[in-house]
Amino acid sequence: MSLIVLCAGGHARVVIEALLSRGIRPVGVTDRDPARVGEAIGAVKITGSDDDVMNMAADEVELANGLGNRATRTDSGLAGRRVLFERFTALGYKFPVIAHASAVIASDAQLGDGAQVMAGAVIQPAARIGRNVLVNTRAVVEHDCIVGDHAHVAPGAVLCGGVSIGESVHVGAGAVVLVGVKVGAGAVVAAGAVVTRDVAAGGFAGNE
Repeated sequence: MSLIVLCAGGHARVVIEALLSRGIRPVGVTDRDPARVGEAIGAVKITGSDDDVMNMAADEVELANGLGNRATRTDSGLAGRRVLFERFTALGYKFPVIAHASAVIASDAQLGDGAQVMAGAVIQPAARIGRNVLVNTRAVVEHDCIVGDHAHVAPGAVLCGGVSIGESVHVGAGAVVLVGVKVGAGAVVAAGAVVTRDVAAGGFAGNE
């Protein structure tokens, strides 16, 4: 089955590399700017817009979410990824799990539709990863963790055992969330933070 990467930005390059590591070459990448059609992103050409995908039957093509995010202190920046994923799933399109060949994923870990596990990441036993979750480069999700739909565990972040991450949470690069801590939906954990206590929904953990 053909696969198309949605959104031709920096994260799309990382997604394409993960796919290529598994011997999967996307047939194209989409972009909102028609002037970019024909450009190459990670050796894959931009073939059209997101709307052009809808000219293809949902049972003939799979999709990969190539949209990244930029978090701020008050916003995880993940709404765009969520909207894109939900727009196409509502129309019947499928997002397969994408895992770089160098990622380590426990045999009993559960990964939801569209989850992405990037190079060098580790997901340990009994971890549950939601739909459209991004576990980025060299991130670690330890045993019995729960990561809610649409969350992003950024490069080098570590979730220690039994951590619970709500929907659309951004855990910043190099952050460490200690054993058993719960982070509520939509919260932001700053890069490099060490989180020792629960974080409320929509809250912030890091240097003031």
